Amino acid sequence: MDLKSIEAAKRMVGGSFRLSVLLQKRIIELVRGAPPVIENADKERGPIEVALREILEGKISLEMIAPDEFEKLVEQARAEKEARAAAREAESGAPPGIGGPRIDLGPEPKS
Repeated sequence: MDLKSIEAAKRMVGGSFRLSVLLQKRIIELVRGAPPVIENADKERGPIEVALREILEGKISLEMIAPDEFEKLVEQARAEKEARAAAREAESGAPPGIGGPRIDLGPEPKS
């Protein structure tokens, strides 16, 4: 990844902020297992380079979404986060609202 590529990507997406947002979103997708949309992606050093090349080749873009659609996505993300937290609590055996694994402190002391 060189400075010329980054500058070209900034111009393509409309600035450094939009580029950083798009890169962040796409890198997360790639790390979570999304397939690359470019040819010979295995030649790149990692997900950052793959995402940058996808942008430079015009394969991905950052789209603006309507405010009501955004609210739906935020609510969906919040529900997913709460579900993950509940699943972690169930796995750890902790009472609801108390995070972290349970720690065994040994038997109760005898009086």
